[in-house]
Amino acid sequence: MPSIPFIKGDRADNNTDYRDALPVNYYAVLRNIYGEQGYMLNYYGLSNFAQGEGVSRGSIWVARVGLEGQYRVSGQELIRVNDDQSVAVLGVIAGTDQVSMTYSLTNLAIVASGRLYYYNPTDGFRQIVDDTIGNVIDIVWADFRFVLTDGEFLFQSSALDEGAYEPLDFIGSDFQPDKIWGVGLNDDNELIAFNELTTEYFVNAGADNFSYQRIAQKAVKSGIAGTHAKAEYKDQWFALTRRINTQYQFAIIQLGSAESITTREIEKVLAKYNSDELSKTVIEVFTKDGVTWMIAHLPNETLAYNDTVARKFGIDVAWSVISTGLECGNYRGKDMNYDPRFSKWCIGDKLDGRIGFLDDASCTHYGELVSGLLYTPVIDMEGLSVDRIRFETIPGIAPSHDATVFISRSEDLRTHGKEWTDEYGANLDYNQNFEVRRLGYVRNSASFKVRTASRSRMAFCRLDIQAT
Repeated sequence: MPSIPFIKGDRADNNTDYRDALPVNYYAVLRNIYGEQGYMLNYYGLSNFAQGEGVSRGSIWVARVGLEGQYRVSGQELIRVNDDQSVAVLGVIAGTDQVSMTYSLTNLAIVASGRLYYYNPTDGFRQIVDDTIGNVIDIVWADFRFVLTDGEFLFQSSALDEGAYEPLDFIGSDFQPDKIWGVGLNDDNELIAFNELTTEYFVNAGADNFSYQRIAQKAVKSGIAGTHAKAEYKDQWFALTRRINTQYQFAIIQLGSAESITTREIEKVLAKYNSDELSKTVIEVFTKDGVTWMIAHLPNETLAYNDTVARKFGIDVAWSVISTGLECGNYRGKDMNYDPRFSKWCIGDKLDGRIGFLDDASCTHYGELVSGLLYTPVIDMEGLSVDRIRFETIPGIAPSHDATVFISRSEDLRTHGKEWTDEYGANLDYNQNFEVRRLGYVRNSASFKVRTASRSRMAFCRLDIQAT
């Protein structure tokens, strides 16, 4: 029988449809090994870093001298993580919504619940009250000014005083008459207005009043689902988007175009939500260990897109699910930023005030076990008996002595039968083979599921099946 990959499995739903069985808490690593082009590895664990004041609402690393540090909105407090990993409370930011954060030469700026706040060590924390700007929803720093939006117009701060906003210094984003969801800046120093169905680019022309002018040739007929449904990486914007004649899709917006990265399976996941629910999506992008990730925090689940794998093998094998707990609950981590003082990707929490870090030496969430799931494609095995299945793994690293793997078989792509249990490998036994024997007769076709719940990290390259 052939070797079977784990990167994506098959399943059937109750709507008479074949679906993708996405891996859970595992991801593909590109490497030529055992004749394969990669293997599946546990997603990063979460370990304690600092203690915040509540659930995470946003974070930023500020690189400006005099302001430098990791800032977070934790619960209803603006906090800074100090050099000794203690936390300093800087001010109160009411609300529970996701916040927008950016910084200038002088101030850290935060937009939350329609309000604008500034902080610097000299002037302290304060709210900027100005009838000109209305109920703001997003902000960016561009050409020595803050540029923000209230969903209808774009505003900019005074060139002489960041705390002042002139009544005439505004413009609409009117390529189409849709709502403005957010703002951004590209590598050409062009202002971007992310609208509901369109994306527009503006250049600083030094015009009277609002200094930016629209670049007509660059407009894109694709918008975003919500203010935080976008994240920039290398002048690309990973976003949850929609065109006037499409469903919601994940796409990469760049250079005046929008390229979908959404598979049929992911479209079906998104179709479970309405526009109001998807408007609260938070997207993050980061690179770790040579892998570029987009993490999409949906209301009830968290999706991970491996851009590195997608660029080599296509988007169909780039998606996975990350979750928390043994029942695969919604992933608890959110709001990542890289803290160069500690060389760690720090991350807030959706459940409490913990601030953790992505730990590639762990696969637990703050010491609690997390389920991992891998699925195989369906295999035609009519009339055969499965004598043995063998896994290509990396044995010998199981310091907690709990590296147990549960294997089950499905013959209808819906339900899985009895689980066979085996040890992934004894600690320090680097030559142990991992195989399960006598899995029984197959009437027609079969697929396999691998379930893990261990404090020990695991890697699976492929599954070899011997049947007669």
